[in-house]
Amino acid sequence: MKQRVGFMGLKKKGSGSFRFPLCAWALFASLAADAAAMAQEAVARLKTVSGEVHVSRDNKIARVLAGAPLFSGDIVITEGDGSAGITFTDGSRVSMGPDSELRIDRYRFAPIQQDYAFDLYLRKGSAAFSTGKFGKLAPGAVQINTPQAAVGIRGTKFLIKVE
Repeated sequence: MKQRVGFMGLKKKGSGSFRFPLCAWALFASLAADAAAMAQEAVARLKTVSGEVHVSRDNKIARVLAGAPLFSGDIVITEGDGSAGITFTDGSRVSMGPDSELRIDRYRFAPIQQDYAFDLYLRKGSAAFSTGKFGKLAPGAVQINTPQAAVGIRGTKFLIKVE
């Protein structure tokens, strides 16, 4: 007896319906989510990591190591006495102190199109900033927000502490 085979080699049951196991749907959804993240370009990398450092992305929190890519929307969290060094694609650097939380709200660095945006939110803790090419090409596009204040950047190096 000849079996009828349908989409992706699955056995066809009856006329026009397919059996598609739940685990296959979960795998497909997971791959689609990873593909979406891969389609977005990394805006920065964790250059150094010391102690407990996590990244929250798409409502998932994962411990990260040096070299991990960072994307717009990511939240970098240093726990306890942890610290992290972040290098953005324009060469800007952020050094996060212990017990800090920093969100990358927007980052666009496209000098040819003159399209710039560099918005960060430091919810708690401390961070030292050093602007890279942004400091020379578009210092007005750099914005650091905290729960108490917004900081517009016109210089090159500065330290912010949020209590």
